[in-house]
Formats: sequence, C-alpha cells, structure tokens
Amino acid sequence: MTLASSKPDLRRICENAFVEVFGTLSSLSATAPKSASKSSASETLDQITSSVPLTGQRLSGVVYVQFPQAFVTQAVRLLTGLDGEAGNANALQEDAAGELANMVAGRVAAQLATDGYPCKLGTPSVSRSRGSPIEIQPGVHHGRTDLIFEGHRLSLELQCHYAVP
Repeated sequence: MTLASSKPDLRRICENAFVEVFGTLSSLSATAPKSASKSSASETLDQITSSVPLTGQRLSGVVYVQFPQAFVTQAVRLLTGLDGEAGNANALQEDAAGELANMVAGRVAAQLATDGYPCKLGTPSVSRSRGSPIEIQPGVHHGRTDLIFEGHRLSLELQCHYAVP
C-alpha cells in the first residue's frame, strides 16, 4: 500500500458528517445538488462560515462549514423554538452556526480517528460573507461536499496537512 492510498477519503468523510448531523436534526434527507445547476442569488448572498481547527499527532487541519443565513435562521427556530426577531438576532445565529459546525467537526474528527488519524477540535470561529469561496492552501489535502438540506445549499470543506512520518 502506498502512502497516498493510506490517506482517508476526505470527501466521503465530509459527506458522512453532514448527513449524520443534519439528518438527525431534520426529518428530510439530504440531496446532492445537480452539478450543472448554479446557486441562486439568495444562496450566494449572506453566508455564515464557521471554521473549526483540528489538531493531532498525525494531522492538523480545519473544517469549514458554509451556511446560508436563511438556513441558520431556520435551524435556530428548530433548535430553540424562537421565532421572529429573537430568532433573527445576529449573535444567536452566529452561536448556532458555530455550534452546528462544532457538531459536524466532531463527526469529522471521529471518522478521521477511525481511519487512524485521531485529532481534537479547537474553538469554532464564525464569519459572515457574501458567498466568498473557501481558499485551499497550497500543499494541503482537502475534500469538499455540497448538500441540499431543507432547500438550502450547505458546503463542507475539510483541509488537512499530514505530518511527515
């Protein structure tokens, strides 16, 4: 087995983590977006991006989860029961986005550990953007998946740097 083949399938890990977390929160299943379809203007505007660092002896990395603001508003209602202005508060939305990303990153870390790359989660950070893409750093292994949940397109990017044995 070559060194490259012993690396985990990061895209599969991303997809499984998304489905495990959001499939539990929602009664609807996730669907893959059609490759030819483009995001609507409402999907590319007002994004909330959460990042969670991963650290371990054999790898370091970051889990990025990008949510449309409308999805986070819906998740706040689902998780807290708050509606209207209370559910639209920026601080509450950012807390919810950070917590959701932490849940996804926890599933990513568990799957990486199963594949021989145990790691710990760092503190999530949250930023708001206008749909800017997540930059891939040079020399970093990455996997990405986009899934549709509750009619909203969510993106998960996992970037890892493996330690040299």
